[in-house]
Amino acid sequence: MYLDHHSLARIERILGQLKTQVMLLDTNGQVILPKDNHRDLQLPEMLTKDPTRPLVYGGFTLIGTSDKQPLYLCMAGDSQDVQNCIVVCAELINMVIASDAAHLGREQAVRMILRGEAEGTELEGIATEYALPMEKPRCVMYFHFQDIEAKDAMEILSNITSDENDIFVEVGRHSVALLKNIGEEEEYEEIEQLGLATVNTFASETNSSIYIGIGEPKQHISDLHDGFVEAKTAIEVGHLYRGDQQVFVYRKLLIERFLRDVPEEMAQQYNALLFNRSTARLFNEEMIQTIKKFFENSLNLSETARQLYIHRNTLVYRLDKVQRNIGLDLRDFDDAVTFKLMMLLGRNVHNRKGWN
Repeated sequence: MYLDHHSLARIERILGQLKTQVMLLDTNGQVILPKDNHRDLQLPEMLTKDPTRPLVYGGFTLIGTSDKQPLYLCMAGDSQDVQNCIVVCAELINMVIASDAAHLGREQAVRMILRGEAEGTELEGIATEYALPMEKPRCVMYFHFQDIEAKDAMEILSNITSDENDIFVEVGRHSVALLKNIGEEEEYEEIEQLGLATVNTFASETNSSIYIGIGEPKQHISDLHDGFVEAKTAIEVGHLYRGDQQVFVYRKLLIERFLRDVPEEMAQQYNALLFNRSTARLFNEEMIQTIKKFFENSLNLSETARQLYIHRNTLVYRLDKVQRNIGLDLRDFDDAVTFKLMMLLGRNVHNRKGWN
């Protein structure tokens, strides 16, 4: 369940009246309130199976707000008074959520569709009520901001598109989704340029980093949830394998999506065939940068040497050195692909980050 900043502010005021701090957690155990608490907690299995029953656990009392898509409350102490207090808090939060749902607006309706919280006749009803065409070419763009909150970013984002049918919605504390109307295939190809322009806008106006994921075009409203997942996945995969970029298109990450699905242990084994103690001196920072630049320039020796400010023969010498040590000639396309895949597999061993 997602809480927009209006609902979150109301809940924050409720919890702020208590002398003892109460933490509000999402379904993954990540702390939502207090906002300066960035911990991720492991929710007990007993709690997730029966969310609305208070659970005393490790000197704390926990409870879920509902049986379906609950939020969780955590309060220090295990006395009956603490249990009574946390039950009342859960009920009050449910009242806030129910009140906001009763005033469901177009933005909240789109948020429900993107997050897969509406389907079947409910989806059709929402689409009819808020004039959202069931059949129309659209794609989802997902914006994740590192240093600013979604509600503040919305003011800037509202100026990046002139189509009044495009809809921005908050989908996380630092994330916004754009339901973007598109026409022909050529227009979809321009979406990446829109993303790059947005990156430049945020860099100049906020000096803040932004990551943008772009899902596949969708024709039917019921497929927009898939587009939303694709846009988020594009950022997760792109940030892992193309860390120097900020705009990621799902359809252009086919190899990277495949690599991410390789089990971590297997990825580490294959990566170690090329990158190990015996090759550590060979693949120093200078050599790695040389190889990356060579790949960026499509194995063009002259252009790579020019961009690295080195003589062409120096570049050839470095590539010959790699070939002598590991048996791969990076000037050969097949060997270059093999090397790059083995290098990218090394990134599978790093922690993978979710974007919410």
